[in-house]
Amino acid sequence: MSAAESSAPSPTSLRAGAPSPAIEKRHSPFIGFAAGICSGWTKLVVGHPFDTIKTRLQCTPPGTYNGAWNCFTTTMSKEGARALYKGASVPAVSWGITDSILMGSLHNYRAWLLAHGLGERTPSLDGKQRLSLAGHSLAGLFAGWTNAAIAHPTEMIKCRLQLQLVQPSSVPRQYAGPVDVVRQTVAAQGARGMWRGLAASFIYRSCFAAMFGGFELCNRALARLDGSRYEMSVGTRNFLAGGMASNLYWFTALPLDQVKNRIMVDSVTAPRFRSVRDAYAQTWRETFDPSRSLGWNSVARIRNFYRGFVPVVLRAFPTNAAALAVWEGVMRWADK
Repeated sequence: MSAAESSAPSPTSLRAGAPSPAIEKRHSPFIGFAAGICSGWTKLVVGHPFDTIKTRLQCTPPGTYNGAWNCFTTTMSKEGARALYKGASVPAVSWGITDSILMGSLHNYRAWLLAHGLGERTPSLDGKQRLSLAGHSLAGLFAGWTNAAIAHPTEMIKCRLQLQLVQPSSVPRQYAGPVDVVRQTVAAQGARGMWRGLAASFIYRSCFAAMFGGFELCNRALARLDGSRYEMSVGTRNFLAGGMASNLYWFTALPLDQVKNRIMVDSVTAPRFRSVRDAYAQTWRETFDPSRSLGWNSVARIRNFYRGFVPVVLRAFPTNAAALAVWEGVMRWADK
């Protein structure tokens, strides 16, 4: 065995909360991508209805809906249950692809960082190296950036289809489907229009540092219960850690997601926002009322950036908990 092979981190040592393997295995650069497809499809089934409500709350004019429940009931009464999966045809393909890229690159970034000085010794792993919390956070950051360029155009299609409300039969819909979104965007803005506001996606996806750093932190905290009456299986631990980490992620990411989505659903013929910076500035200013106090304006601005918070929280825990548990489960199965 070469020196490179003997020093390569095992797949198990890279995963959150995983025990040390009896036999070291060479790192596989491809298994994370395959497992990511499964996690992406899990997110679609569990999370898309919540995502539809979130997008409508964020991108419709203030006052259109009186909260998440009103948005849900209005959507159901006017459009039926199928409307909750409006725009799901694109994520059915894209989430499998983008989650494959996200989780596959995450797996490989973890291996690279572990091999380049961000490992730490742990007594529970018999003195072997595991990736530090800083390493897990950096791997999440790099994976988010890797994922951004691929995910941005597919999310733009999804957001524009989700936002469409049922109109009278005499008024045609703006977009007939995913292909029509691409056609109209390219006709008005060129091919680059599908990547308009890409910087907002890079800023938003930087929050994957919080997601995967938090996932590892929660897994380690729950592992401390081993040997007590509250000890749980690795799968249960991954599920709970994934749910808690997702809430940490959205607490940091939602204001950034708000601006990203506004750029994505902006008019293709008469854009409201000149740039990503302008989108942030307009979102910051739009609730300002000079007749009100500083405290009132501060609260109004925070609430504006966190529009859609309720459906995000309701969606985040089950969706990401299930997706990360599936990903970790597939990775454990592959290690057998």
